[in-house]
Amino acid sequence: MEPLHATVGHTVGAESPRFTHPMPIVLDENAIRDRVVHYMRQPSVVRGIREMLADRFLLAFFLMSVSEGEAMGEAGVAAIREEEVARLVADIERQQQEEAGHKELSLDLARSLFPEYFGPEGYYRYQQQLTGRAYYLRVLQENRDRLRARGRYSRLNLYLTTTFGYEIMVGLYYGAVLDAVERSDMPSELRGAVARQLRRILAEEDTHLSIATQHDALLRADRSGLSERTVALLDDLAKLSAEDYEWAADLSVREVVRLVGDYARGPAFRKDIEAAAVAEG
Repeated sequence: MEPLHATVGHTVGAESPRFTHPMPIVLDENAIRDRVVHYMRQPSVVRGIREMLADRFLLAFFLMSVSEGEAMGEAGVAAIREEEVARLVADIERQQQEEAGHKELSLDLARSLFPEYFGPEGYYRYQQQLTGRAYYLRVLQENRDRLRARGRYSRLNLYLTTTFGYEIMVGLYYGAVLDAVERSDMPSELRGAVARQLRRILAEEDTHLSIATQHDALLRADRSGLSERTVALLDDLAKLSAEDYEWAADLSVREVVRLVGDYARGPAFRKDIEAAAVAEG
């Protein structure tokens, strides 16, 4: 994969380097999507989505995995909001609110469409078998390891690159499911309800400020009054290149292939989920 490069300016020769004239990061989100969209065309993904839509159990499992994944995204935003630097991140409060909304709406939709898979208290019977949390943590850890190996790790750098990759994945994966839903022969009420939820998530993702915009705004932020720790975070941010963002996007979408590949097993995947739930009691 050909990397997309970015450059930043900095003060040379000072005891404690400070990035005084940062250049905007060159990050073409459309080009990156084009580079990773091929993952969504893999036979296991196409079949996985088809099997998902053909089985009420698997479709409910997908919606609940969406809810769990959005909950992980909400937790990621909440973690960075604890930092002083969060005051400098545009849209962060709205992003957290939207992640929480997507989580709750996906849960409510699954409950209303597939009540047979929920207990009397509204608890999803297969909650422990969901894949959204494991997926998110796997991507987070691989990205963390890579940044550390390259001397570019900080909580802020991990947050920005992981969020970028996750948003690219959501656009492609949920978009592929939405296209399949709209072409499917599912009952119209079911088709319409699922399609509306996916459209809402995709539409709200599209209204976020781009990560490149946030990255550049942070580099240019007024550092007067900031703690040394926060200034260090901003200095570390200047170490990131567009290649780091592109790598996170490739990882996020590539890992979804494994996740959707389980759905491609159709009835066998459902049996495995049910057996695991029984084993846990």
